[in-house]
Amino acid sequence: MANEITLTGSGANTRASEIYNRILHELILDPTSLRAVATNLGDIGGSGSATLTTGTVDYDNAFGAVNPDEVTAADNTALTVGSVSLTVAHQILSYGVSDLHTVTGAPGQLDLPALAAKMAQSYELRVTDMICTEADSISASVGVSGADATVDDFFSATATLQQALVTGPWFAVLAPIQVTDLRTSLRSEGGAMQFMPATAEQLAIHGPGFQGMLLGVAVYAADSVTSSGGNRGGFMAGPGCIAYVEASARGAMAGSISAAIPAGSPVYAEFVRSGDPGISRIVGHAFVATGLLENARGVRIVTDA
Repeated sequence: MANEITLTGSGANTRASEIYNRILHELILDPTSLRAVATNLGDIGGSGSATLTTGTVDYDNAFGAVNPDEVTAADNTALTVGSVSLTVAHQILSYGVSDLHTVTGAPGQLDLPALAAKMAQSYELRVTDMICTEADSISASVGVSGADATVDDFFSATATLQQALVTGPWFAVLAPIQVTDLRTSLRSEGGAMQFMPATAEQLAIHGPGFQGMLLGVAVYAADSVTSSGGNRGGFMAGPGCIAYVEASARGAMAGSISAAIPAGSPVYAEFVRSGDPGISRIVGHAFVATGLLENARGVRIVTDA
């Protein structure tokens, strides 16, 4: 084991002035969750398989004209079918706290219950990372390498989805620098177009990271957006572009001591005890997979980082 939180090591700064101040200040993090915009294919916990395969079908066939001679039979129309398979993989996070750090602690300070409460948030961060990585597989792309994001890039993305017949509601996931560049570009635009900032009610619906609406598109900022060659790879998509599947625990694992986490989370957390040298650990487990469900439903927005 390594990286345990100990009073004489990594945890020392959390107790430096405990007599005068027990407030634990949490440093900046990006809490953006994209599970709400990705397509949930279900929970395969207890299904007997680690892989979910969903069928795909193309119904883009219109009726043809009737046979003119009234007796010739129409042949079968070929229906294009396929499938997409997602196999869940084990995701894990573990924290260790020393006995000295624990026995000298006080309510409100860094302890195992506080770490357990953060396990669900840590899982959301992981899924957001995975979804942004999947977006790199989208074929269509707009934007100019090395140039700041502009309103023109946003228009081009909506035009790409429109031409691909992608149904809404559309959403865009951009790196924070892409959002600020887009806002700067908007300042020079005339007419009635404007960015509609997120309200408290919208944040309650869309979750952290939601920035507002532009051209009817829900805009999210996430530092999980990939970076390559000095550019950031944001994306815009419609429902059914990127999907995920989970496998939730159906009960406590044999031999484990389960820890309480927020309701509805697919994370299973447990306490683990090492008597020598005296370390208590909180270990979180989750099983999830993400994948590109339909390439044509998305477009990458690649601009300067």
